[in-house]
Amino acid sequence: MAEPVAPVITPTNQNPLTYTENANATVIDSSITVTDADSTNLTGATVSITTGFAGEEDILGFTNQNDGITGEYIDGVLTLTGTATVAQYQAALQRITYRNSSDNPSISPRTISFVVNDGYLDSNVATRNINVSAVDDAPVITTTNTTLYYTENATTAIDPNLTVIDADSTNLTGATVSITSGFVSTEDILSFTNQNGITGSYSNGVLTLTGTATVDQYQTALQSITYRNRSDNPSTASRTISFAVKNNLPSNTATRNINVIAVNDAPVLVATKNAVKYINNNSINIDSNITVTDVDSPNLTIAVIRINDGFNSLEDILEFTEQNGIKGDYDNGFLTLSGTATVAQYQAALRSIKYRNSSNNPSVGIRTISFLVYDGSAESVAVTRNVNVGINETTGLTNPKDDVFFLSGENQKIRLKVQLTGRSANVVNELGLFTVDDAQGTIDGIAPGANGYAEAALTRSRVILSALNNNPKGFDYNNLSSILELDSSQNFRFLLVTDGTLDSVRNNPGLINKLLFSSVTTQKITDLGENAFSVGWKDPFNNNATEFNHLVVKIQQTDQDLPLGTNLQNNFQGELIDLRDVKTAVKAEFSVYREAAYDNYVGFYQVVDENGGIDTNGDGKVDLLTGQAGYIEAAVRNRVAGIDLAVSNQGSASFTGTFQPGGIFVPFIIVNGRPDALLDSNPNNNPAIYFPFLGANADKIDHIRLLASNTFGFEDLSGGGDRDFNDLIVKINLSTVV
Repeated sequence: MAEPVAPVITPTNQNPLTYTENANATVIDSSITVTDADSTNLTGATVSITTGFAGEEDILGFTNQNDGITGEYIDGVLTLTGTATVAQYQAALQRITYRNSSDNPSISPRTISFVVNDGYLDSNVATRNINVSAVDDAPVITTTNTTLYYTENATTAIDPNLTVIDADSTNLTGATVSITSGFVSTEDILSFTNQNGITGSYSNGVLTLTGTATVDQYQTALQSITYRNRSDNPSTASRTISFAVKNNLPSNTATRNINVIAVNDAPVLVATKNAVKYINNNSINIDSNITVTDVDSPNLTIAVIRINDGFNSLEDILEFTEQNGIKGDYDNGFLTLSGTATVAQYQAALRSIKYRNSSNNPSVGIRTISFLVYDGSAESVAVTRNVNVGINETTGLTNPKDDVFFLSGENQKIRLKVQLTGRSANVVNELGLFTVDDAQGTIDGIAPGANGYAEAALTRSRVILSALNNNPKGFDYNNLSSILELDSSQNFRFLLVTDGTLDSVRNNPGLINKLLFSSVTTQKITDLGENAFSVGWKDPFNNNATEFNHLVVKIQQTDQDLPLGTNLQNNFQGELIDLRDVKTAVKAEFSVYREAAYDNYVGFYQVVDENGGIDTNGDGKVDLLTGQAGYIEAAVRNRVAGIDLAVSNQGSASFTGTFQPGGIFVPFIIVNGRPDALLDSNPNNNPAIYFPFLGANADKIDHIRLLASNTFGFEDLSGGGDRDFNDLIVKINLSTVV
């Protein structure tokens, strides 16, 4: 009997098979051959991963056929059993596949070994290598699939249950969280606290996280991100928040929606702090400057004005004249206003309320008057103003303590004239005035020098004038003055903005240290008699200074009228000509001076309101806001005809023009150019143009200063330049045309 002969397996491809991560199951050797010299049948086979085996990843696949061969795969070994022909076993081996189940596979080479058996002998071992090629998998974010409900004034984590995974990377390098629908730039804020080397930067609806950190640390970071709406009257449109992370590849974008729930905010009243003096036998306005605001209700329905402390039922009367659908009912110290009207109309109504004492010999004392309003859902906090009845106080301008001044008179409004009389500073300083609550200089209970005082003073500050350090030829600073109107019985202090402006500090709170407050060590006050004082400052930059000549002004109570057009000039960004109360045309006589290499041009354009809004279609409503596209061109295109101010360097010139009544007129400077350079069809020669409104300027810097009433100084260099504000000076004398 002949010796049995073992079957033979021959692989047909000696090159390694390349398998790429996440590929389908791949045939290992589709042409492998099997022969047996003395047997037509085989009884079994094994296909094994004999090197490089990764137990949690590697899978050998076989599909049973109707040939009697069945397969079972366990732990790297695929065992085939069943009697079948050699050809059928060959076909079976040719169908065997390799697959890797991991998204982060081991890339060690695998060796696949094939062996068959004919019932007597095993065949030789045939092999083929497999090279596994890993690919970088993108990270995956999963967000909560329900809507987040956000209530006005809250700060809420957007998705504390968000998950981040990355199958083949332990670290991430960045993330973005964006408000991709419903975004309102003036309301929506995404916030993040830096952590674990991850830093955040938020701008215009997009929060960008940067820094290499683990996947878990990025997951924690994203879970901590909060949404806040800073409006008290928020849009209730749904916001969609989109999350994405990255390493070498960007992740998917996962989203969560936020529904914003608005709540009603109570109206807010602000009353004048100082008391008003009552003069016998007259009716006086209790508070002609009281303000009423309601961020989310256009209308109010009720107001209650009450004489609280000091009420004398035999004497005290509150008077009101019906207006704008608002009716008044007075009874025993209570005045009730009723009727639906706008917030502005209720403000006007409250300002018109008068106190009168019916006695020819009124009881002396303080009446405390409280104001409260209601918007139909919520009432304001009550605010008060005192009325001093029969209390004698010194009238005129006095200096009761240190650097605090007091202005009082027989009228409710008193005027203060401030005249520049000297300066030695080598920078341009701005002089301001702010009201205080008492002779100690406190503001809302904050004492001078305490935390928050500078910020509180800034909100009350009014611009007086600026003192140049280099005057153009022919410009006489000795004649510069401003007139302000204050409430009677008002305490106030002065401040200097060193080498800056109140506008610039309001626009950038980081400049708050530019405010120099008056004190007994930095300021010298000299009583000149006749309701006048001289006020001088030391040089704040020279510790050895002994003279109070850095800036010197004369202040005095005056009966002079406010110069025509100056109603807004002491306000924020108030370098304007206000002719809204004028009924006839206004003649303007301009004196122009120049200290600049650039051939600059100054013109004026009309706006709808003191914020600079432009009406482009003649309906009297704002169509363009400062900073919006097209604003600069609209301003220049609609400039006042016949007012084109320019002069040669170190020269001076006079011009005459006309302003129409009823509007606000705004100066602008075109740097080294003329209007045609902007309005032609060539955008490459557009000159720089600057306005009093910082938001309209490309550099967001102050370029126009109030030097005195109706006197403006211009700076022509971008970024503030040398801040001398003498590149062009325009002094205006206004008079109505009879």
